[in-house]
Amino acid sequence: MKKNNPIRMCITCRQRESQNKLIRLQLVDNSIVSYRGFGRSIYLCKECSFDDKRMNGMAKRFRLERSKLSTILKEFRENG
Repeated sequence: MKKNNPIRMCITCRQRESQNKLIRLQLVDNSIVSYRGFGRSIYLCKECSFDDKRMNGMAKRFRLERSKLSTILKEFRENG
């Protein structure tokens, strides 16, 4: 029996996608980190992680420096 894959929504473009195709992040102490396995999280699609305009909006929404957000997302794209 095949287990269904949960559908989640990208926080920036609001597209619905399978959970395993999205980047899962968590806001901890006013910085975005990879999901730690507990607590609330946010999802981001890979297309939005490359879009500068959407990343500027996300940095503004979470009151983060754009450079820190870019560094974190670059690490996710490279390491998975």
